[in-house]
Amino acid sequence: MANLETLFSHIFIHYYSNKSSSTCKLFISEPNKNQEDKMGRLFGILEINTPSRENASIITQLINYLEDAYYSKAEKDKIDIETAFEQSLEEANQKFQQILQEKQFYLVGNLNEFTIKEKINLVVGVIKNKQVNLSYLNNIGVFLVHKTKQDHKLVDIKKFSKEEKKKEATDEKTSKIFDNILKGEVNPDDFLFLANSSFLNYVSLERIQKTITSLPPHKSAEYFKNSLLQHEGNNFAAIIIKNSRLQVNEPNDSPPLTSITELNYTETSTEKLLAPSIWAGIKTVSIIAVNFIKKGKNSKLLETTAQKIKNDKKSKKITQTPKTEEETLTEAEKIEKLNKSSEPAQVSSKSNFIAQLKLLKTIKSLAKKIFIKIKNLFHNLASRSPQLAKKLHNLKKYLRLKLAYLGNYFKKIPNLSKILLIIAFLLIILFVYSTSYFKHKQTQEVYSQEFQNNVSQIEEKINQAESNIIFGDEEKANNEIKQAQELLAELNVESTKQKEKMQSLNQSIESIIAKLRHITNINDPIIISDLSSQQENNININNIIYNDNLIFAFDSINNNSYVINLDNREVNKIYSNLSDIGKIVKAKQIEDRILIYHDQPGFIEFKNNKFIPLNVALKTNAKITAFADYYNRLYTVDINNNQIYRQPKADSGYAQGTAWLNETIDLKSINSIGIDTNIWALTSDGQILKLNKGRKQNFNIKGLEPRLKKTKQLFTGDETNYLYIMEPINKRLVVLDKEGTLITQYFSPQFDNLKGFTISESEKKIFIINDNKILFFNLNHI
Repeated sequence: MANLETLFSHIFIHYYSNKSSSTCKLFISEPNKNQEDKMGRLFGILEINTPSRENASIITQLINYLEDAYYSKAEKDKIDIETAFEQSLEEANQKFQQILQEKQFYLVGNLNEFTIKEKINLVVGVIKNKQVNLSYLNNIGVFLVHKTKQDHKLVDIKKFSKEEKKKEATDEKTSKIFDNILKGEVNPDDFLFLANSSFLNYVSLERIQKTITSLPPHKSAEYFKNSLLQHEGNNFAAIIIKNSRLQVNEPNDSPPLTSITELNYTETSTEKLLAPSIWAGIKTVSIIAVNFIKKGKNSKLLETTAQKIKNDKKSKKITQTPKTEEETLTEAEKIEKLNKSSEPAQVSSKSNFIAQLKLLKTIKSLAKKIFIKIKNLFHNLASRSPQLAKKLHNLKKYLRLKLAYLGNYFKKIPNLSKILLIIAFLLIILFVYSTSYFKHKQTQEVYSQEFQNNVSQIEEKINQAESNIIFGDEEKANNEIKQAQELLAELNVESTKQKEKMQSLNQSIESIIAKLRHITNINDPIIISDLSSQQENNININNIIYNDNLIFAFDSINNNSYVINLDNREVNKIYSNLSDIGKIVKAKQIEDRILIYHDQPGFIEFKNNKFIPLNVALKTNAKITAFADYYNRLYTVDINNNQIYRQPKADSGYAQGTAWLNETIDLKSINSIGIDTNIWALTSDGQILKLNKGRKQNFNIKGLEPRLKKTKQLFTGDETNYLYIMEPINKRLVVLDKEGTLITQYFSPQFDNLKGFTISESEKKIFIINDNKILFFNLNHI
């Protein structure tokens, strides 16, 4: 009787090193039989895009908690796996919030509740019989390989997720990571395949489909592991799941896997998977023939390989007896002894023997060259087709057996017949090789011509895009370059030369994309100071002000300030003289003083290297997220009252304010404002609001790719014609004109934790906070 059985196999290669760009784990649960029968098996891949061991601990805690939460529900009498799975995910979301708030994991690789949904990639699921439930986030691939009547079809499951599209449309500000949920069925002979983005970058979908449908799951996993081990520093994780109808007593080939599998590879395996070779038997026959003829009449005294195999098998069946002196001699000693005993016979036929030997040397040299070429040809063919590799492996076994028997008869044939037989055999091999070689060459020429045609099309698109840029038509150039990228993705690379050509084309495309996006690369920003070295405990610099060749930096944890003299890079630490204020949130320069808002809430001034209390009339429940001074009026964004208040200057600060907005606008995500004749407000999700006389005006950004997502700070004013927007997630500072047209994007791979900036357009200088370092570079768009 046939039963439905689920087989699991996995691929997991992980490095903890500077080369790695992520932290990754996979798991396949091992519940007891009662839990598995009732709840199925839980599995998943979780990856955080920072190479931190602390983040590995976060993933481990999360997996353990998810398993415990899910299988604890097996004790309930009536619960279906879909409900249990959703409840467990909700509990895991709450647990994850708790983990993030623990201090020892906070801000590891800029990982917190605001950045986590951009940094983490995951898919977790549970399967019981045919039913499967999945939850996913970001860049983990989820594929179903479905068995049709003719062949297998690979389906990207995430593309059919309506939940994902709705989620992207609403773009909720939540740190829930288990949010997108799918359910479906995995039928008999179907496969479910999960893989992280690194795996999919190095292994094509076509190769995945062909491999897992032609090999058992654990053999497929072994094949992928051996293929990927050469890419050191990349973390690979994948799970293969197959539903099959098996006989009750049929053994399960799938190797066991612990709840959490973590393999830390420190050396590379050199063993080649599925590398068939039939040449060992053929080489053995050639060597036997040469040695046999070299010895002339004494050839009967040499044992052939087949005879050795036969004798070895016989020796295993009989009881061992003490060896005689003759039996203890080595192979070389036996041959030497026999040669000495037959020396007179060899002298008599010396001339005949020399002629035979020269002929055999020539044949041996030719055979060796042919064998090497044929071996390389078949190895290349086998590496492309696992099915062909399996057939060649079976052929190897068959030929090895036949060659062993052939050896017994070969020694009885006269020497001349042996030579003729070897020549005939080599001619047959040469004929087969020539046929295969020319067919292979013809195929390669077709592929090469196809490759060249595609390359010509790509180059034409690149040239056209460059021409459009010259004539100012960036829209057409953008369309041309997108078509070039699509053609490049379809290229089949067969040789090193073709790979180099593909890389060259990709570099050309990237260069044009940089022009279209107006990217200014800042390769080596100047480090003015690393303020982390100034504080023994934690430090968090979020605000800097530039004035008169001095940089003022404010620590929001300790409320200390730092004054950096740019002439000599000397840092002067100024301890806070006020103890009754909260943490510093925002700081802005207003004339000869610096106005600071803290979360008590309240305002203070920083003047003459001292904090001075300032009387600003705020609402009782006020929560200020942004402020600016314009002509002695303070404009504050109060998200608790959903209003922008305008407060006139008074003797001791700013007086009671009046509501400035004349219409209802959602202000809860505004984190920065700048004022000229308009108020420009920046939201944390990348929107820019243009407000005039209390009302929202039309404002659209043009020519910016990728669009703004998670933004941090905006700067503008009467003295500038531009809007400056910082976006940490894309490591860039975007510059727009006040019509919304892109001017440039300052980008650097070193901008890995941007926090704030200050600008002096008159001096063409910009100072940026990255982590707790102050960086500097010159503005070149002015």
